[in-house]
Amino acid sequence: MESTEVITHAASSMSLEDALCGHSDKDGVLRIPVRDVNPHLICGLCQGYLYEACTITECMHSFCKSCLVKHLQRSLNCPMCAILIHPTDPFVHIRLDGLLQDIVYALLPQVEKNESEKEALFYEKHGDYKRQRSKDSHRSTTLKANLDKQPSSTPEFSYTPLTYTPPVALNLKCTEPSIKSHELVKPFVHVTGGATVEKLAKFLRKKLQVKDSQKVDLFCPCSSGLVSLNDSHTLKAVKDLYYHDAINKAIIQSQQLSAIISLQDEG
Repeated sequence: MESTEVITHAASSMSLEDALCGHSDKDGVLRIPVRDVNPHLICGLCQGYLYEACTITECMHSFCKSCLVKHLQRSLNCPMCAILIHPTDPFVHIRLDGLLQDIVYALLPQVEKNESEKEALFYEKHGDYKRQRSKDSHRSTTLKANLDKQPSSTPEFSYTPLTYTPPVALNLKCTEPSIKSHELVKPFVHVTGGATVEKLAKFLRKKLQVKDSQKVDLFCPCSSGLVSLNDSHTLKAVKDLYYHDAINKAIIQSQQLSAIISLQDEG
């Protein structure tokens, strides 16, 4: 455990010039060996690449979610620095770190593929996920009832399941660029993938100060033209549907989804 911290400190104390030295090709492309960033991508508990990365907000150390949950069943301290996370409920100071997980998957796409295959194989072998959760819930309820009858020497804490929806980056353009009052100063928006098209339209209505008599419609460019977006669709669903369209090559490279705004009078 100590060796991991030393490696992390050594990498963190390295200057930007030292980190970039010798890694730039003639074409100007920056290439950094994975071993140089490995200490920041590895779980300090299982020593594997982070999967469902969670960060302790009190000390900013990150671990796999399952590894950290198992550790907290035995101790309320951070496994890296031993700081007390919380005297009774450590999950209050633990957050899913989607940004860190995105970095891991961006640098090592095979990790996401391998973990997804392992997860699918696990549930195929052990049966349906929901049915398994139902059984586990029943067992934990029975266990809690038995424990209530006996004095406990360890602190109790609740566990709220952590969920994460990948964010979506949007590049917003108006179909009426000649109307200065409807121009967005910053046309790029970074939102959670669970947000709906309807919520985005409400956000734009407020930002653009659209009149009540006008309707805000959102479209996405694809090979067949502009596709009207359903208000009930989540942005993640929209991204999954149109992200790989050939017409969006430039947008795909920057990992952004293009949305076009149309303002029309209702009536």
